[in-house]
Amino acid sequence: MIEQSQRRVPVPVVVASVILLVAAALPASMMLTSGPSMATGLIGVLLLLALAYGLWRGSGRARFWTTVFSTASVGYGVIAITRADASGLLQVVGASVVVGLLLVPASSRRWFHASPAEE
Repeated sequence: MIEQSQRRVPVPVVVASVILLVAAALPASMMLTSGPSMATGLIGVLLLLALAYGLWRGSGRARFWTTVFSTASVGYGVIAITRADASGLLQVVGASVVVGLLLVPASSRRWFHASPAEE
């Protein structure tokens, strides 16, 4: 049997990373068409990319900040639900899914608490 030197990324973490990458791609495409504040949008896109990379690598800090930002996004979306459009609802659902994928499955929790030296 071939031994693997690297840990395999759990499926919930992969899905959460992909959701963050999609969330980064949408503002990036809108910035190119009509972005009044391109610097702010670029910072947001770079932040999402860094968080997705951190999740993939198993960074506990990336998990913490992704959870904080996603929870804040859900909270803002719930407060602003009266004037929410389809993209706002999609943002709330996506952020809720990310929080759930990072906090609920045991494989996801193990991914961020186990160091590579333990395995």
